[in-house]
Amino acid sequence: MQRPSPGKGGFGIKSAGATLAAILLLNVPAHAAAISSIAVSDAPAPRAQSERLTYNIMVGGLHLGDAMITLNQSETAYSTAMKVTARGVAKMVKNFNSDMKGEGRFVPAAAANGASLMPQPAVYSRQWSTDEIAADMTMTFDPTTGLAKSEERYFNPATAAPIAREDLPWNDRGDQQKDVPANMRTNVFDPMAAFIAARGQLMAQVIEKGSADARPKNFRVPIYDGRRRYDVIGHADAPRSVSINGTAREVIPVTAKLEPVFGFSKKTEDRMRESEAKLLFSNDQRFIPVQLVVSNEMLSGVMNLDADCSQNAAPCDTFGQEKTE
Repeated sequence: MQRPSPGKGGFGIKSAGATLAAILLLNVPAHAAAISSIAVSDAPAPRAQSERLTYNIMVGGLHLGDAMITLNQSETAYSTAMKVTARGVAKMVKNFNSDMKGEGRFVPAAAANGASLMPQPAVYSRQWSTDEIAADMTMTFDPTTGLAKSEERYFNPATAAPIAREDLPWNDRGDQQKDVPANMRTNVFDPMAAFIAARGQLMAQVIEKGSADARPKNFRVPIYDGRRRYDVIGHADAPRSVSINGTAREVIPVTAKLEPVFGFSKKTEDRMRESEAKLLFSNDQRFIPVQLVVSNEMLSGVMNLDADCSQNAAPCDTFGQEKTE
């Protein structure tokens, strides 16, 4: 969901996609060197899990897109992906598609009350395209220093001709974006690894300990998306029962916000701080997201779980294909 509708000064596809990936999949501070002491705390070894899930994306009551999330996780490594394709009016206007992938391993991390494991990303890639503009970005992580480095190119999808960053229609030529300093790109997560990290924190606090544990169930995850640095912060509330599209579910409510760190305009920072995400995760060992609502003073959007492909593989096998009546 990166740059659903590019526009001058807008938060844009790239940041929105990173935001939704990080918040949706759940997965420190301004200087991320403190990452070894964040609340991964007493998380157990990650359990093996494989998921394929599809979602519909609604804004203002209109079906604007579909998303598919894939997660493959063992006790030692992970890979995850998120695909988004425009639908309805959005497809007619921009015909937007995106694909994000990340992989890495789990490594020991010092925690206040003993050894723990957290994801160590190895590589992250992001591609998106409209009829007029496409982008391709790859990020790698030094396994020794934890420094993230990224390379990105913009181009015309029809001719493959390169497009300079300053010529992108949403850029303000009077406000040249600075590169994120190296110390702010060290020991951080890409948006997909952030899913693994935050989701693992929540599972350790909510699922493993159970609802009887009254301690605050919080998380904070540092993210570098290749252009900007921000944190996802939030907390989980008490389990409850809900009905979504006529289906009763037992869920864990999670509230999350973005905290800009570096690389944002003042206008975009204000918009980020005004936005809030409300998520519902299944209250079971799978801990999958079943709903995401993102809102600010400008709009409100919702993503609902559409298909669990462990029960029926067809929606995932045919994802992105045109639907016929």
